Amino acid sequence: MRHHLTGFVLALAAAASPAAAQDVWDDAGGIETAATYEAAAVAAPDAGESFLYTLRGAFEANFVLDSGAIVGFRSSGGLDKDNPARPGFSGVIGPAPAIAAPSGAFSGLARGASPGDAGPRARVETGYIYIEGGYGELRAGLDDGVATRFHEGAPSLFRHAALVNPTLDPAAQVLARTDHDLTGPSLKVSYATPRILGVRAGVSLTPEANASGLDRNPASGPDIENAAEVAVNVSRRLPRSGVRLRAGAAYSEADAAQADAAQAALPGAYDRVETWSAGGSVEFSSLAFGASYLTSNNGLAVTGGDYSALSAGLRMSFGRIDAGLEFVDAADDAARTESDAVGLSLGRDFGENVRVVGGWQRLSTRFWGNQLPLAPSIREKTDGVVIEITLSG
Repeated sequence: MRHHLTGFVLALAAAASPAAAQDVWDDAGGIETAATYEAAAVAAPDAGESFLYTLRGAFEANFVLDSGAIVGFRSSGGLDKDNPARPGFSGVIGPAPAIAAPSGAFSGLARGASPGDAGPRARVETGYIYIEGGYGELRAGLDDGVATRFHEGAPSLFRHAALVNPTLDPAAQVLARTDHDLTGPSLKVSYATPRILGVRAGVSLTPEANASGLDRNPASGPDIENAAEVAVNVSRRLPRSGVRLRAGAAYSEADAAQADAAQAALPGAYDRVETWSAGGSVEFSSLAFGASYLTSNNGLAVTGGDYSALSAGLRMSFGRIDAGLEFVDAADDAARTESDAVGLSLGRDFGENVRVVGGWQRLSTRFWGNQLPLAPSIREKTDGVVIEITLSG
């Protein structure tokens, strides 16, 4: 089935704009290009890694056809120095349990005494062609799926060191992600409808989730193949009050199987992975709040291996100063781990390109089932100041 799905992906990619691509390169003066960059540094003196950074860049070239449709190419990539124990969010956490358990297909988390030690990593995050017009948008290539692209949730002042879906994790204890990124930046094809009355729907197909991204690393867990995801997004501004309403919901499923090298140790550990998510936010002129939730069976063949995460937060503006509050809760039953965290933050923009955010974060993680009979669980707590400086353009 994987070969049929791969062929379907390539056929749609070729159908996206066979004649249009010729028009683009024949008329170089009609090509529009744009480039963006972002550099961020995170300092957390009380955490395991006191200094982390990320460098990101993106490029886009497009051409408008006579019909009004837009044909183009987008790419992005970057360099991260994240916590060496948690590259791409996944990793080995906490003390080793008495009975070994496989890592979750969605969470990518496992228990063990020897966490990883990844250094700075450079990755190509996206590289896809697209055609967009009155019938919607078709993409083919390395890209995020619609479940991730249509995600909505709680506001956060931190762009990279938030307590949910973090890009950088100084303490290596953030376990919550609700952005529904199952496949990472793997080769896929996606279709999204036009936005009608604020509503947009989409579908993505991924033959094999084998790409290791900066923020999501599906290659570190079981093999994920034949992934399909559907999502819907709503964005409406109420005309009288000016209040902005946003919401998103998504479902994904895929085949999950242990890699051949580990199949003998954990035979039949995986089955079909299914994941649901939903979230939304309400934004006033000086106040925004929202929440998001995700649950997944983690692709495990046995019951009791589910992963779930909940995030809630608000943002208030006082002139040039923003204030934020975050709360998250997450549990990975396969890894026998649960965590909650709370954060307070203040942020300010300096001009159009520089943003500084400082805050206090407290994380509390409980590991169940360690090998000490008189200590059925271990709790680790981390709290301290986190400072993030972002330069973008």
